[in-house]
Amino acid sequence: MQILRGLFFVLIFTLSACSNSNGNANPRDITPSSFVKNANPGVGTITVVGDSLAAGYGSTDQSVIPARCLAQLPHKQGYDYSVPGRTSDAILREVRSVESTNPQLVFVSSGGNDTMTDLSRPGTYPEAKTMVEVGQMFDRLLNTGAVVIYLGLNPPLNKAQRLPAIAKLASEKGVLVVDGMNGFWTNPNLMSDRIHPNSEGYRIMCERILAAVKPYYP
Repeated sequence: MQILRGLFFVLIFTLSACSNSNGNANPRDITPSSFVKNANPGVGTITVVGDSLAAGYGSTDQSVIPARCLAQLPHKQGYDYSVPGRTSDAILREVRSVESTNPQLVFVSSGGNDTMTDLSRPGTYPEAKTMVEVGQMFDRLLNTGAVVIYLGLNPPLNKAQRLPAIAKLASEKGVLVVDGMNGFWTNPNLMSDRIHPNSEGYRIMCERILAAVKPYYP
């Protein structure tokens, strides 16, 4: 894990050097969801799956991390399959566990570690591989009949193109995309490091997630 966290710092420092010349890169817009598949499935199981952002890494207040945040919604059971450092292929393999929970709501974060891996070892995790894996991931999660939420990311970094591309694909498939970290990246008051929010950042993210999902669940 120390190696992975170190690589995250390498990612940010390298990509930040590619931002515009005045140091104020423009964040990409996250494509808003045109429709949400499986809306209003009724009260049921809520499941979280994904990487360190799904796990709430960086927060000292466990009440605001995604799994605890979503537990504020009416539900029967809750499951958390998030693991820091996971790439999309590992998260896709975990989807079988998610399917076994018969969820009515699923929250997923994926793609950041793919970018990190490909940056540290160019060509080892191409964008095309990510897009295939997240596409399969979204299809399988939606096939459970659950409302699926994806944590869209739009860091103002020139080499993170796959992240808004994932959000666009998710939106096209009927996944509810939440731009939960919009405005965080250059605000140290909301970040525990250069990638992960702190407790206040996760609190704001939680508010955004709950507001976004309210029309579609239960």
